[in-house]
Amino acid sequence: MGQKFFQVDVFTDQAYGGNPLAVFPDPGSLSDAAHLQIAREMNLSETTFVYPPKSADADFRIRIFTPGKEIPFAGHPTLGTAHILWETGKISSASDSMVMELEAGLIKVSKKQKNLFMEQPPPSFGDVFEEMDQVAEALSIDPDQIESRFPIQIVSTGFAAVYVPLKNLKAVQSVELNLATLRKVLKDVDMIYIFTEEVLGPRSTVHSRAFAPFVGIPEDPATGSAGGALGAYLVYHKVIDKLDPSAIVIEQGFEMNRPSTIQVSVGETAGEIHSIQVGGQSVTVLEGNLRI
Repeated sequence: MGQKFFQVDVFTDQAYGGNPLAVFPDPGSLSDAAHLQIAREMNLSETTFVYPPKSADADFRIRIFTPGKEIPFAGHPTLGTAHILWETGKISSASDSMVMELEAGLIKVSKKQKNLFMEQPPPSFGDVFEEMDQVAEALSIDPDQIESRFPIQIVSTGFAAVYVPLKNLKAVQSVELNLATLRKVLKDVDMIYIFTEEVLGPRSTVHSRAFAPFVGIPEDPATGSAGGALGAYLVYHKVIDKLDPSAIVIEQGFEMNRPSTIQVSVGETAGEIHSIQVGGQSVTVLEGNLRI
C-alpha cells in the first residue's frame, strides 16, 4: 500500500530554501501511531495529513505532526498545505481563500498575488522570565548579549514559544544549545525563539532563529506561527521605532543555509492587537509515494 505525498519549501521563492514540509493529501485511515511514524520517516520539522472537515465552516481538516508529537497549530504547515491543495486542484484556482480546520481552531488562508497569507489567532502574552543568566546559559551566550530593554517572555498565537531579544547578529549566530539547561527554561513550552534588530537583508525587520529540540526540531528554518507571535511582541512592546506593523519582514534560516522570508501584518487599534496575518511564497520540490 502506498501513500502519495508532496514536499514543498515554504517561505521562499526558490527551491532548497525556506522550510521543507511533507504533505499527504489523501492519507486514508491511519492510526495516531502511524501518523507519527510517517512524520519520523519524513524527518522534517512537520508533516501534514489532509482530511475532510468536521466543521461545516471549513474546507479541510489538517493534522500536523513533528517527529516528536502532534501539535495544534504551526505556520509553515498551514501555508504549505494550502499551497499543495491549490496546486493539485483540490481547491479551485478561481477561489482566493480557504478555511482549514486545525486542532487550534479554524484558520483562513488567502491568496495575495504570489503569496499565501493565513489569519492567526489573537496573541496571548504569558510569563516573563527574570532569570536572564539561566536563559543565557541555555543558549551558551553571555548574559550581556541579551537585550534587557525588552522582556524574555512566552507568547502564543496557537503555538507557544519563549521569545528572547538579543543585541546583535553576532550573538544570534553564536548560539549553541545547552539542552540540560534549556529543558529547565522551557518546561511546558516546546520552542525557544531568538531575534535581533540587526539584519542581513535591506528589507528585513528582524533576524531570527527558532529551536524546538524536545519535539524533534533541532532548529527550524522558518516558523510562521512564531513569526506571527513575534510580530505581536514587536508591536506590543514597541521594540522598533517607526515600525510599520503591517509590513514586518522576518529573515530566518540563514544559519542553516535555508534562507527564509516571513511576512507579518499586525492590526492594532489604540494599543489593542486585533489581527495577525502571516504569509509568504512556497515552491513544490518533490512528488512521491511512500510505501506502507
